[in-house]
Amino acid sequence: MPDTPKLYVCHGDDGGPRMHPCRRVQEALRSAGIEYDKVVAAHGSPIPFLRKGSRDELRAATGDTKLPTLKLAEGTTLTHSKAIFAWIGQQG
Repeated sequence: MPDTPKLYVCHGDDGGPRMHPCRRVQEALRSAGIEYDKVVAAHGSPIPFLRKGSRDELRAATGDTKLPTLKLAEGTTLTHSKAIFAWIGQQG
């Protein structure tokens, strides 16, 4: 779907702690009925020097290395859960 935003999340994804921003954003998108494509953009440890790989691909796709990040279909990138929650609230 060309209108589908892409959500970049960490390794915790949906299985992370209830208060984790990556999980909360996904739950909010689903509750609002907003379809999205998900990319797990960070694998391994939340501690940067213990992480497997780098976030270079995330930076190339979104311009930043922060998660969660939502890239809208027209190219706007929302970084941090507060910005994503605000956008979700403006939909519908």
